[in-house]
Amino acid sequence: MEKGKLIGEGRTSEVFEWGEDKILKLFKAGLPKTAIKNEYEVSINIYNQLNLTPKVYELIEIDNRSGIVYERINGITMMKVIASNPWKVKKEAQRLAELHKSIQKKVNFKLSTNKTRLKDNISNTELLTYDIKTRLYNYIDELKDDNILCHGDFHPDNILITKDGEIIIDWMTATQGNPLTDIARTSIMFKFGVVPNKTFPEKQIINLIRNKFYLEYIKHYLKLTGVKIEQIEQWELPVAAARLTEWLPKEEKNALLNFIDKKMETLKI
Repeated sequence: MEKGKLIGEGRTSEVFEWGEDKILKLFKAGLPKTAIKNEYEVSINIYNQLNLTPKVYELIEIDNRSGIVYERINGITMMKVIASNPWKVKKEAQRLAELHKSIQKKVNFKLSTNKTRLKDNISNTELLTYDIKTRLYNYIDELKDDNILCHGDFHPDNILITKDGEIIIDWMTATQGNPLTDIARTSIMFKFGVVPNKTFPEKQIINLIRNKFYLEYIKHYLKLTGVKIEQIEQWELPVAAARLTEWLPKEEKNALLNFIDKKMETLKI
């Protein structure tokens, strides 16, 4: 089958039409095939455990690239809902918190741990010294563990809103462990994410809306779970360090490095 028109693009993949009721997520060159196979296998298992993900069909090779064929979901991302209806920020932020809590279930299949993933990512960055990495590994070891499902990249662009409810996509980074790791990652993305290719006034408006969204999201999650903000903040340091391996703007990486330095000094690590 020939791939159809391009309907979306992210940092690691492009999404094409694939027949009438499917889409092809075609990964960009250079992404490890092990990571793609992991997303395929994890997506199948999560589809079987949750009622919140697209159906997974097959793993294929096309144009010398790997791809996964998924069920086509007719909906729009939560990000687009917020962008076109900024007065819905509070409602959508609360919906994100409720969805995040809803996926936090015991894992009944084999999955990497988030502590291992954090350490692996930290080890792969060249922006931290060996000494700092070692201290971070020791810090991670002291944090409370669990075997709860974590998405690993939970944000409004990975939530599709349909007439029948919500669908959560992009499970490549899924792990199991303490669910607060996942909340901390979402928090770090909201706090330090850089808005590219916008004018200064546009960035100011976007940041204002994003900050409002984050505060409503985290407040609602704390209310739903009884978790204390300090418990989430414990995970922000290693999560920020692990994020340095990702394809981020230099400005964002500098902000993360500054945060890591101050946090380690505050915690006397």
